[in-house]
Amino acid sequence: MYKTFYSLSREPFAKETDPSEAYQGAAFQEALRALEYVKRTRGIGLLIGEPGAGKTFALRAWKESLSPSLYHVVYFPLSTGGVMDFYRGL
Repeated sequence: MYKTFYSLSREPFAKETDPSEAYQGAAFQEALRALEYVKRTRGIGLLIGEPGAGKTFALRAWKESLSPSLYHVVYFPLSTGGVMDFYRGL
């Protein structure tokens, strides 16, 4: 319904969406910079935000820039739950 209303040719946030085709606004760029910092410092990161903010999409876009032979990205879809649920997921 909304695709017709907004004259979209496809789902705007589908998993198949190529990150290069996405709108790269300020929040998206900030997330990518933070993730690059994690990579550069060999750290561990946590990306949090409101539902629908584009966290998963930003992570998928950033993951595309990583060498699969050097990096392994782990995704925990922990929208609900507590600290112990996170630890169990590790």
